[in-house]
Amino acid sequence: MKVEIARVLNPYPAGDTNVYIINSEVVFDSGINLPESVEALKNSLRNSELDFDSARLVISHPHADHFGSAYLFSNVFAHENSCWKLSDAEESYFRLVYAHFISEGMPLKLARLMEERVKETYRGLVLPCSKCGKVGNRVRAGDDILEVLHVPGHSYGHIALYHKESRTLFSGDIMLDGITPNPVIEPVNDHERLEIIDLYIETLKKLYSLEIRRVFPGHREIRRPHREIIREYLESFEQRSFEVFRHADGRNSFEIATSLFGRNRQVFLIMTETIAQVDFLRDKGILEKRNGKYFRSADEEDLKELWTGIKERILREA
Repeated sequence: MKVEIARVLNPYPAGDTNVYIINSEVVFDSGINLPESVEALKNSLRNSELDFDSARLVISHPHADHFGSAYLFSNVFAHENSCWKLSDAEESYFRLVYAHFISEGMPLKLARLMEERVKETYRGLVLPCSKCGKVGNRVRAGDDILEVLHVPGHSYGHIALYHKESRTLFSGDIMLDGITPNPVIEPVNDHERLEIIDLYIETLKKLYSLEIRRVFPGHREIRRPHREIIREYLESFEQRSFEVFRHADGRNSFEIATSLFGRNRQVFLIMTETIAQVDFLRDKGILEKRNGKYFRSADEEDLKELWTGIKERILREA
């Protein structure tokens, strides 16, 4: 299997986005819609004797730095949840997210200001893509077949590509070295959302059980064994659970987030991580919600026992 890597400019903290061209046929992710990024993408396609009409683009997940320029391609494939978000450049999704932020205690004025800033920030960086089709269970690239894995957690519509013969994983952002990808909440409607931490845990269990020799991540490089990274993720999630648990003493999610993280400029990320955790802890009977506030309904030993069981269940998969 021939893999070419185009590193395209990404203004966000994770660093440049890795775009992969597999067997001069399939492109995995497109990068953001900045002139420099699009030009780098064009040059890489040209070197593989491809262009926006001939290439088949597969999107790992619907975040701006991975699909911002997808609209340029004629053939685009993704998880159906991602296609929905690509169709309007996540505008409907963000509307739902901010409705949930408000219901979880964020002041209305702040939520509306953030929503407007997101629209301003996204303008030009990502454009709607109306040509997205649902990806199948497998992707053919030349003579190679790659299995499509649904790996929700960082985004519900996240997929990875796995080549069994070479034990190669194209991970998108579900596996990065030195970064624990944020568990981004997934609203179903204005009032309901998926249990994203549970989904993330099942994804880590799935990935831990795979035999993987090489990972091609969405950013940076991975040179360590994938199971070592997953163990670090589990420790990070467990630590965050304890931190949220300790701050949940009659506070709503916004109050927990600001108490835990202080004056953090990444308000979107700290809110979605906090909400994902309180949903998880509430579902497991560790927290309870009364009048919009969260209260402890178990002790730290119960939480420790919960995470011990989760880690044992995942680590024995190898």
